[in-house]
Amino acid sequence: MKLFLNIFIFLIIALNGLAQSDTLRSTGDTIQLKKAPAILKELIEGIKAQKIKDSNDADVEIDGLLFDQTKTKSGKDFYDFFYSEWVAPANARNYSIFIAEKPYRLTTTLIEIKINETAVFQSFLQPRADIIEQLAEQAVAQTQMYLANYEQLMRQLEGEDQSGSGIF
Repeated sequence: MKLFLNIFIFLIIALNGLAQSDTLRSTGDTIQLKKAPAILKELIEGIKAQKIKDSNDADVEIDGLLFDQTKTKSGKDFYDFFYSEWVAPANARNYSIFIAEKPYRLTTTLIEIKINETAVFQSFLQPRADIIEQLAEQAVAQTQMYLANYEQLMRQLEGEDQSGSGIF
């Protein structure tokens, strides 16, 4: 992307000097086209030869972050258990995990895990440490399974059988 931007800026600067005169020269009734400079031809050939990445393949510099959005001690304990058990799958990339908590009745709260804004796990959380630990283990297993199958799911969704012609 940076290379494309640099080439674009170079082209603007190069063509800005030519903007003073017409790109078409008129001699009487005939019109003659000017030839492009050799350096411009080389740049265009370089762009054609370069493999341009898809926007879907963009790499995130900071990958696999866990965000703590809990509000109570039970939620913080859940986050701590989740964090201590968490090991990312080998092929997982371009994801962030959000652990959020919403208040519910009395001492129970609703805990929710989202991966890139997609809800993966949701459960009620009680203030008992053994239940919190079991729930955190279940959440880790479900989150790891989702991330392990994420690439396969995206390939299926972008496959030929899922792409339409736009005609209903």
